[in-house]
Amino acid sequence: MPASDIQIALHVLLIDDEPAILRTLGNHLKARGHRVYTAGGGQEGVEILRREVMDIVVVDVKMPGMDGFDVLKEVRRNWPGVEVIMVTAYGDIDTAVRAMREGAFDFFAKPVKLQELVASLQRTERFHALRRENRRYRDHLDRLGTEAKKSYGLSAIIGQSPASQNVRKLIEQVCQTDATTVLVCGETGTGKELVARAIHTESARSRGPFVAVDCSAIPHSLMESEFYGHEKGAFTDARNSRKGHFELADGGSLFLDEIGDMDLAMQGRLLRTLEERTLRRVGGANELPVDIRVISATNRDLPEAVLQGTFRKDLYYRLNAFTIWAPPLRERPEDILPLAHHFLHHYAQEMRKPVDGFTPEAAEGLEAHLFPGNVRELRNMIERAVILCSADRVALGDLYLPSGMPEGLTPDGRSHAGAGQTPADAVAPAMKEDLNLAEVESTLIQEALRRSDGNQVQAANLLGISRTALRRRMARYGIGRLESRVQSPESRV
Repeated sequence: MPASDIQIALHVLLIDDEPAILRTLGNHLKARGHRVYTAGGGQEGVEILRREVMDIVVVDVKMPGMDGFDVLKEVRRNWPGVEVIMVTAYGDIDTAVRAMREGAFDFFAKPVKLQELVASLQRTERFHALRRENRRYRDHLDRLGTEAKKSYGLSAIIGQSPASQNVRKLIEQVCQTDATTVLVCGETGTGKELVARAIHTESARSRGPFVAVDCSAIPHSLMESEFYGHEKGAFTDARNSRKGHFELADGGSLFLDEIGDMDLAMQGRLLRTLEERTLRRVGGANELPVDIRVISATNRDLPEAVLQGTFRKDLYYRLNAFTIWAPPLRERPEDILPLAHHFLHHYAQEMRKPVDGFTPEAAEGLEAHLFPGNVRELRNMIERAVILCSADRVALGDLYLPSGMPEGLTPDGRSHAGAGQTPADAVAPAMKEDLNLAEVESTLIQEALRRSDGNQVQAANLLGISRTALRRRMARYGIGRLESRVQSPESRV
């Protein structure tokens, strides 16, 4: 093999008390492009190792003074990244076994066949290349982990209020385990997924996948296939085998958002998976092991759902092993401005606008607002404000705050009766003493659609829910026809 074929020029140290062997092996390895150092004894070889960086040491076992095993011990103790190939004229099974047991990379008996030694060096060369690649990969993962912790770790839980500090403390505690199921409760928009991501990022599972699933967005007929995957031919459209969310999250964390919307049949399968840590694909015959932490989130009252029979009691207790309450923004008003500045910095950078603060009036308006949509409402409000802002600070008029707008005007200046009211204010006069939750919710949705001219994204923002949740509720209450009437062609989405 010509020297030009060598992928890596290795630094090789030859240690032998026979000068002829050092000369023969050394010349052969130099001809192949390696950098060769020679030593006539163990102590001399160790001195060279202290001065030079080596990849491989080829050492004779039987030498006066410091023998080959003494050299091997020194190398393993002080230079663990250096590989050792041992050579002896007294080769036997016991010596070879001892050499390999004590950490030698390879072992040869004299007279050494040059081709065998070259083959061993090539194996060592490939091993070194693989180890370097693994080191680069680990460094890459470490860099990703550092960035992930900035974006999704504890530092992403912004705020110094007692409520925020308590959330961080609970996250730190549950991160000491890597299998305990966690239930994150809280109103819509409080940052439940952010809590789930922090748990994943700060735990031993951080190098594994984080798979987030909105249970409310999956039709019941597809839920089993989405979660468990399917084998080829399991049903009409199953042209290929496919992994489900559980398999995709293997080794990491599975976040089940809106867990309260999962149907009872699927709840039973989920409970079995959590208990047995195995799954079976749709149409499959084999049980597949899965290693995941399940983190669930809900804005519903699950104990009440248990009483009503819409949520399994045994699953609730299984998911509720560790509970974290994501507090609404109105319960931690001291966090409003720190959060607002965080979002402002983010969107100013994203939009490349020189906006770096709020006017005193804008800051006062933010602190006075109740934020029924919680952190999501604040984030959307700041994004819109950065878009509108034409100065270096956000003014009160840039914010979507009822208290900061002229009476009778919406934030974009359109005349609108009752524009300063919340959806709840608009329906309050129509409420009866014997309240019906479905009727009130339907009325709120219709009012939000009316105010947004049928734009579902804007209506969802007004209500503080996702567009998916809005469409699901519209279907539940048969509001689709109303939406078609109120939408103008240019406002449809």
